[in-house]
Amino acid sequence: MRRHRWPALAPPADRGLRVHPPTPIVAEKDLDLELSAVTAFTSGLLLQLAMRVTGIRADFARYETRPLTDPNDWSARWSDLSVQVRADDLDGPADALHRSEPPTGESGPYRATPSYWIGAYPRTGKLTVTTSWTEIGLHRTSIIVALGPSPFSTASESVARR
Repeated sequence: MRRHRWPALAPPADRGLRVHPPTPIVAEKDLDLELSAVTAFTSGLLLQLAMRVTGIRADFARYETRPLTDPNDWSARWSDLSVQVRADDLDGPADALHRSEPPTGESGPYRATPSYWIGAYPRTGKLTVTTSWTEIGLHRTSIIVALGPSPFSTASESVARR
């Protein structure tokens, strides 16, 4: 297994194909996290997550992701949803492309919809997605996403894989 970092890159401008339905990752009393979409492109995959947190956990999430007002304050700490993705022999952290978070000071549910660019379609047709955010009580949770063969495979690739 090779360590790899999936950088926060925008997907291609062309339209991709949805290859997986929404899948719950965590469903607890005050925290819901789902893989809301997996879209395939010729050059990779876009994973979209949706998180909704309520109660005291929402307050922790807002505190942890707050804007840091003093860049010289080295004691300021923050955290966020951690996502690791394994595709074939590449495994490592994925950097979020988009987030939608409430402004600081707002009460009520905390929502985030991060997206992650995975720059390869797995030859095995499956990914392992592992999430965690210990600061708000989200323990390490993994799901295996069965995608099947790439919808963009050519006839010669199909023969070569057999």
